Amino acid sequence: MSLMFTTLVSLSRLRLAIGIAVLPLAVSATYLVYLNRLVSRLCTASTRLRDRNKGANRLPPALRKPVTLPQEVEAEESEWILAYERIASQPVPRSSIPYDLKTDLSTVLTHYARATMTAFSWTPQAFLLRASAGDSAVKKTFDTDFIQNLAFCEGDRVNGFWRVVYREDSGLSGGGRLEMAMDPPPTYRGPVVRGVVVAGIELQDDGDLVFVNETWMWRREEAAPMLLESRLGRLHATLSGWLMMKGVRAVTHV
Repeated sequence: MSLMFTTLVSLSRLRLAIGIAVLPLAVSATYLVYLNRLVSRLCTASTRLRDRNKGANRLPPALRKPVTLPQEVEAEESEWILAYERIASQPVPRSSIPYDLKTDLSTVLTHYARATMTAFSWTPQAFLLRASAGDSAVKKTFDTDFIQNLAFCEGDRVNGFWRVVYREDSGLSGGGRLEMAMDPPPTYRGPVVRGVVVAGIELQDDGDLVFVNETWMWRREEAAPMLLESRLGRLHATLSGWLMMKGVRAVTHV
């Protein structure tokens, strides 16, 4: 889910805040370098842009796209510009996860999502989004107690601007997957960014688990460039990895 940055957003730049969709904590340049090295050692990152104007028309054939990706955006010949970022953890041994994965893999996915979204809720960007929500019921979805008790079922709203739109619990036969769409609350009056965040658990042949954090964003050709197209894209990947590590720690240090 992603992120950490300086206070680079004002209310007039809320588009960037939502686009970042997860940059936690104001940090010094020194700490950012440290964080980049740590994430690089513990995670792998891959990004891709589909933009026919730049001759980038195809995504990797084996790439699993979000189930909730709009059909008009998913089509390879679509006029929509599509960007994605995938952060994957190093394999986590089953023995390090204190759950019976035959019955509790869904629970692991829920705790992983709770930890990442709780970490984001304490970032400067989350406080800014909370202030712009304009509704007490929506503001409550940023509260730690609320997130820590959220089941992450379809329809659940978290951190105000994300709504669970798909959940797959395949157990040891296929892992688990959550898709959370960027879905501003009705009381929000600012610019809207289109995208979906994926939190997932993938099972390896040897039984180890890989935790995944993906960000998918799309726009029309005439719209302003997305965060993942900008120079901040690399920083976004680093800081998304930081959130992932928060999630992995939550399910391995119970």
